Amino acid sequence: MAATKEDAQLVVQIAQLGSQMADPKARGFIWGDSFVADAKGFFEKYPPGTREWDYVGGVAAWYETIGTLWKHGLIDEELLFDWLYAAGVWERLGPILVAMREASPALWTNFEAMAEAQVKRLKPA
Repeated sequence: MAATKEDAQLVVQIAQLGSQMADPKARGFIWGDSFVADAKGFFEKYPPGTREWDYVGGVAAWYETIGTLWKHGLIDEELLFDWLYAAGVWERLGPILVAMREASPALWTNFEAMAEAQVKRLKPA
């Protein structure tokens, strides 16, 4: 089924939500030179309470929200995967987010599942 105007409206609303959930500087940090992709190194350099910790948490929470909508079939998958490269963001943040699960095993599971589905979809048949 093709995406609808309602799907497009939802994408715009989700994009707007992103600016509320994640600091606009977060993406620059995550893709910048000062980012530490290794979980242990990240936690040492950016412990809870730091701005950088909040950057990662905000971006992850936004993707988790989208992943939850995706999991329940509330957003057109083709449109979603054409719009966002969730797999790339998961690849960058995944080691840190998986390590956060030690405190809460359910953290970021929808984000991870969505990213894995996108990877499968991108692989040539």
